[in-house]
Parts: sequence; structure tokens; C-alpha cells
Amino acid sequence: MAKLTSQSAPAAESQYGNGVAAAGGTEGRSGGVAEAPTRRVRSGDAVHTASAALIRSDGRPTDIVAFEKAVVSFFVDAADLLGVPKSVAAIYGICFASPAPLGFSEINERLEISSGSISQGLKVLREVGALKVVTSALERRDRFEPDMELRNLALHFIEERLENQLTAGKGRLEALQAAVPGGDNGSARELKARLKALQTWNSKGRSLVPVMKTFLKLT
Repeated sequence: MAKLTSQSAPAAESQYGNGVAAAGGTEGRSGGVAEAPTRRVRSGDAVHTASAALIRSDGRPTDIVAFEKAVVSFFVDAADLLGVPKSVAAIYGICFASPAPLGFSEINERLEISSGSISQGLKVLREVGALKVVTSALERRDRFEPDMELRNLALHFIEERLENQLTAGKGRLEALQAAVPGGDNGSARELKARLKALQTWNSKGRSLVPVMKTFLKLT
């Protein structure tokens, strides 16, 4: 598996949630030491800290490294919403942050991600249209840059995630309607009304998917 500086990638990614930082003790008036209250780190801070740890400094200019950390953190945050692996988001972010196309070795030098994970991430990003390959007659290796025509990426998300989720939801809601427990006090009627409302929204969502796909293809 991919290894970060001190732990495997899955283990590192599982710790992107809330963190807790304990403050140091302070001396009280009587000469004793009073423990300061524990300060809880905000979830966003923990995510940004973990994302920044994916970037290697290695003596590079601090302003470039800081920019890369900020860009990668931005895309890692977005990845959480879309269900995209953080390593894939980091690869896209590091390519986005570079004004020139990056080769495999350059991506590997800038990210604390294993070669195997980078290879797999590049494959995924190319398949969904997020990265495009830049070739040169002067060198045989591929270089990668973000495809700023994000239409294909948006279509992939709609088809592979939104449309599938809505379709699966239709069947699940029908099963829930059939599973509503009976009762003489109106409780069954109330539960069925709530599920009916969800089914209506599910139907509206499914009817909008073709419209969104057509709009993206025309723009």
C-alpha cells in the first residue's frame, strides 16, 4: 500500500477528522500548576493540516510550497463532498498548482504519496477527464496538466454518482413504503405521507438529470 512519511495512506486519510490539542499547564497564584482547558481544533483546521502534510518542501521556495499546500487543501476539501480519495485530489491539486505540466517523477517528488498510488491516481484522473496528457518530441515521458474544460468531469460525476444514487433511491423508497408498520392511530398514514414527499423529490431529481447532461454537452 502507499506510505506517507510515517504511516500508510489509508491510515493517514482516516485521521482527517477533528483533532484535539491540549494546552500546556499554567502556574497558579499559590505556586501550583493548574491545567489549562483543552482546546478542540476545528474540523477544517485538521483537514488543512493533514492536507499540507502531503506536500514535500525539500528546500523548494517557501512561497511555492505554501501555494501548493493551499491548492491541495482546497481540492481535498472538495473531494470529501464528492467521495473522491484524498490522494487523487492531492495529485490533481499539485498539477493544478504548477504553471507547467508535471511528469510522474515531479509529482512523486512533490507529494508524500507512494509511486503506486500516484500511478493509480493519474489513471483515474485521466479516465474522468480531469487531467490531460502533454507530450513532447524532445522527451518520451508523459506530462500532465489539468483539463480546464471540466465538462467531462461534471458529466462523469452526474452519471456515475448522482444518477446512480437517484436510481437506487427510487427502489429503496418503494421498499420503505411497503415496510411501513400498520397502525390504527394514523401513524402509518403519516409515515407514508413523509415517504411520498421523498419519492416526489427523487422523481424530480431523476427528471432533471437528463436536462443537466444536455446542458453540459451544449455549453
